[in-house]
Amino acid sequence: MIVRLGALRTGLVLAGLVLAAPAWADRADRAVLRQAFEQSGNTVASAEPKVELLDEIIDMIAKRHVDARSPHPLAQQAAAAIAAKPMAVDQAFQAALAELTHRLDPHTAYLSPSEWSDMQVSVSGKFSGVGMELAMKDKAVVVIAPIDGSPATQAGIKSDDRVLAVDGDSVDGLTLAQVVGRIRGPVGKEVRLRLRSLDGAERELRIVRDIIRLHPVKGRLEGDVAVIRVSQFSGGTAAMLRQQLLELDSHAAFGVKGVVLDLRRNPGGVLDEAVRMADLFLGAVPIVSTKARDPDDDEQRAGRAGEILPDVPMAVLIDGGSASAAEIVAGALKDHRRAVLVGQKSYGKGSVQVLEKLSEGGLRVTIARYFRPSSQAVDGIGIAPDIEVAPAETGDPQLERAIALVNKR
Repeated sequence: MIVRLGALRTGLVLAGLVLAAPAWADRADRAVLRQAFEQSGNTVASAEPKVELLDEIIDMIAKRHVDARSPHPLAQQAAAAIAAKPMAVDQAFQAALAELTHRLDPHTAYLSPSEWSDMQVSVSGKFSGVGMELAMKDKAVVVIAPIDGSPATQAGIKSDDRVLAVDGDSVDGLTLAQVVGRIRGPVGKEVRLRLRSLDGAERELRIVRDIIRLHPVKGRLEGDVAVIRVSQFSGGTAAMLRQQLLELDSHAAFGVKGVVLDLRRNPGGVLDEAVRMADLFLGAVPIVSTKARDPDDDEQRAGRAGEILPDVPMAVLIDGGSASAAEIVAGALKDHRRAVLVGQKSYGKGSVQVLEKLSEGGLRVTIARYFRPSSQAVDGIGIAPDIEVAPAETGDPQLERAIALVNKR
């Protein structure tokens, strides 16, 4: 994904940063929202700024979202959430946002001014937080993957952990952005997280926030096999991978004879970087296609002729933390039989988001879904490995199997 959400990043594929000036009309929907705020116990005057902002958000969703067509049902759903019980203005506004997210998809979300600012900062590859990717899954906040070397990794946070509470307060009923906001905070300050693992065990961790510096590409030689770990897709990641491969090839006694690309716990990133990375190993073939609500906006991305290490055997490591852009690369290499996938089924995040600037903060909105070269969907499905290997408490059987595999080919 291009851009991340503050201290905790959501695993996204972002098509680009769109900064559009707000363009919306004073519709009847505002009257519906005003009435809902009154029913929740607020005066029209106190609620008016939130009415205008909600109207702007709803209008933008209706214009851009892959599924939404009309603002009116969205406004009615938001109004129902606001009027459900007596609430302060800010609580009612958050209830409306949570309802919109629930009705649409977990990746479409309003970003407050501070969250919007943090997202811009995160493009640079450095931001403050605990360092983990979160997503909303079945109304639960789930860890896609901790970031390599981050406080989250050091604290033992794992993929598929559920976040239950932050600093003693339950996250039930909160949006993903709200949970992110509660976990985010100043560098050096502690945050308490209550987590539940896949086996049902609960634990509480105290983690000190830090500056998260992303070093997305790390490589080494195992004999004459290049093992390259790619932890996320930010600007320039494909170029870093290319440089790393060429360096390892020059250091190998007789050149690199195999490549293992480790995309485990890689929550994704920039769509363009995923295409460029897959292109390093493929010729002029389809890499990924996107389907929007308007067929005229559908797109197919393909590689160019020429590979960096043609005919060199290749394996790709994936697991449940491999999502978004990582799945684009893995799917393209699998479908074109350029690499064998080893490990476990990937996460299944196959949608495309853009960022829209609003009068206050911004909106991350899903505008398309992407498909593998084989036309198979990824969203909610994931990608199965060719060779399934479970992880172990000690050692790395997945990596060992991948290295042995490329050595035999």
